[in-house]
Amino acid sequence: MFLLKIFTAIIAITFTQLSSATPISGVDRILALVNNEIILKSELERELSTIVQRLEKQGVKLPPMQALAQQVLDKMISEELQLQAAKKAGIIIDESTVDSALQRIAKRNKLTLSQFREALSAQGVEYLNFRDNLKKEITLERLKVKKVENKVTVSDDAAKRVAKRLASDSADSMRRYRLGHILIPLEEAPSPKQIKSAKTEAADIVKQLQTGAEFSQIALEQSSGANALEGGTLDWLTRDELPSLFSQQIPALEIKLKNSEDNFIGPLRSASGFHLLSLLGTKEQTNEHLVTLTRASHILFKNSQLKSEEERKARLEIIRERAVSGENFAELALSNSEDGSAKDGGDLGWQNPANLVPEFVKEMDKLKIGEISEVFKSRFGWHIIKLIERKQEDNTEEFLISQARQMIRKRKISEATETWLRRLRDDAYVEYRLDDI
Repeated sequence: MFLLKIFTAIIAITFTQLSSATPISGVDRILALVNNEIILKSELERELSTIVQRLEKQGVKLPPMQALAQQVLDKMISEELQLQAAKKAGIIIDESTVDSALQRIAKRNKLTLSQFREALSAQGVEYLNFRDNLKKEITLERLKVKKVENKVTVSDDAAKRVAKRLASDSADSMRRYRLGHILIPLEEAPSPKQIKSAKTEAADIVKQLQTGAEFSQIALEQSSGANALEGGTLDWLTRDELPSLFSQQIPALEIKLKNSEDNFIGPLRSASGFHLLSLLGTKEQTNEHLVTLTRASHILFKNSQLKSEEERKARLEIIRERAVSGENFAELALSNSEDGSAKDGGDLGWQNPANLVPEFVKEMDKLKIGEISEVFKSRFGWHIIKLIERKQEDNTEEFLISQARQMIRKRKISEATETWLRRLRDDAYVEYRLDDI
């Protein structure tokens, strides 16, 4: 499932409006050449406007406009390189996919598509701009899946090892951490001169932090990390989800936070460059996991080309009326159901809802013990359900293995994405044309 963001308004604002110290003429011009594509001043202005509005709403102190403009431009260059890679990989997002995504977003906001468009307009968001941005985001997600996520694997042994550690946690919890991150980047094979320059830059940042500068402000102004425009703030992650280099620093960061010391560590060297980390907070999550199992019987009329939808639904409606009137459900299932469970009177046994199709779960959840559902359709055909029993079961071990697998996979994807994006940038031709900004 794609993580689809709700984009804020895109309102064109000139650099003159944003900062009197950096006037720009009204004539559009090229600010960067990215392989064979260009980024225009007007495009940067629109994107910068969006970022500025978001930061102002969050109450974030704006950095010098020159620094923020460079950060935004770097983000746009990265996105352009990814879009070029998507095109090369044959990733094309058709309009029906975008339409479906818009419908899902509107539904999550409990709006019709028409109402959603009106809501966007009321916020100053142009619908076509929103749609274009959504299409771009889907494209980038598809690219990431193809180039990174599909290549990441987690062995059963690795998942079991982490699950065992989680189960033995004395606090019976999975603590999550929120880190601040600053990255001073290095190319894949940096020269001694480049390493020295990055070290000097990192040392300067350390001095700024030691003299009271805010970590988030420095990240916003100087970091090359993916979350720079969010003040370097990473998502809430467990130690197993964090890059190994970051995870190793958690104990020391917790001590610093507890003792009110300078709450940062670094610079730390990795293949990507030099990192500085700050611990912003922690929270607990219980390991105990209870799942509600259900036992139900059902009657299924499978999809068929021989009988119409209406015929199959009408026939099942009649059978339902017979069951509601008191006829034995198991005998009706044995005589009429086209599912493999018919021989067992339609009995599906104890089932975890996670193993059932959403339509089935939705109807089953409505029922009390002994009740029979209305006729409903899934991708398998037309169903009726009789709920027999419910119970709760502690599947903590299974849950922990699943969680461990997800944690390891998330960490591997994060590390692989960083490497992939760095190589994408290193292999590209990028020319800045910022002389008059």
